Amino acid sequence: MLIFLGDLAFTGLLSLDPQRNTSRFEAVAPVLRQASMVFANLEVPVKVDESRNPNKSFIHHALPEPTASLLPMLNIGCVSLANNHIYDCGLTGLQATLALLDEAGIAHTGAGWLPHHLEPVVVEADGLRIAFLAFVSPSTKPRTEGLPTLLLNYFDPESVANQVAAVRSVADLVVVSIHWGRDYSSYPTTDQVVAARRLTDAGAHIIMGHHPHTLQPFQQQGRATIFYSLGGLTFGDFYQGNPPRLRALFRKTKTGLMAAYHTDTQQWRFTATRELQGNRLKLISFDYRAWSARRWRWFSFAQRWPVAALAINLREQVLDRVVEYFFGYYQHPLKRLFQWRNVSKIKKLFRKVNP
Repeated sequence: MLIFLGDLAFTGLLSLDPQRNTSRFEAVAPVLRQASMVFANLEVPVKVDESRNPNKSFIHHALPEPTASLLPMLNIGCVSLANNHIYDCGLTGLQATLALLDEAGIAHTGAGWLPHHLEPVVVEADGLRIAFLAFVSPSTKPRTEGLPTLLLNYFDPESVANQVAAVRSVADLVVVSIHWGRDYSSYPTTDQVVAARRLTDAGAHIIMGHHPHTLQPFQQQGRATIFYSLGGLTFGDFYQGNPPRLRALFRKTKTGLMAAYHTDTQQWRFTATRELQGNRLKLISFDYRAWSARRWRWFSFAQRWPVAALAINLREQVLDRVVEYFFGYYQHPLKRLFQWRNVSKIKKLFRKVNP
């Protein structure tokens, strides 16, 4: 059995308060340990000094020791490094991250400083040779302009399709990891749907999407399976501001999917997780197949009727953000209500909605 996850970010509390990590993951670790291989996107680098991406004002990072402990705890065997945060700690952070993965025996691709760091990796599990390719869309804004020491696998559909076709002959299963999509949206874009079909036509068996921090629907294309976004398993709650306050990503980002592929039957089993305040995970009852079907219906409506697209944008860009503003993790609704100076922030959201 293979398990596919979305984003892993051992930031904030996961690094600063590591003594609680065993209890934080006690619900999900046994499920992951049932797999012969777990694939994920490692969202942030480890920090070993004060180096940072000069193009970013705020960075995310993890610490080496908690990361080295959590990866085997979660049975991670292969990761994508092609994402918009992997260079947040500069070249030294990237080098330390690859050294940590190599020491742990975890396969990786998608980012580095040498050409072979970008090449597909082939791993073996359940008697299969699995080719794993990893890419990041420029639309996620890695902000790596003018950084010649970094090599990053940028996503271009035609180029990736050619790479998939080339590796197909040496693998039983081809997995393409793509960091792409719209932040905090439950829907892929039309361009993503077209690109995904191009890759499955070229021979990709599984497309493992991530970046939006939210779940998105999946598709079956013949014998291929497309996950536009698996959400994230964990993103550590972090301190931000002056004075520093504990913050978290939106509540809607706290639902993730563990997608288990049974190689003997070629069937999928889905297990959903929810990350609570303080980064403790629990398993939840969630019918991903039915939820996915509903999202595709709304996607179809939005393609045909502008009013449906407007309704989706109003929900995702305004209503969800207003609810998060008042009721998100570590927020105090009454305090927020009387912070009248912030009402202008909510007004600005309404001006951003486009049909």
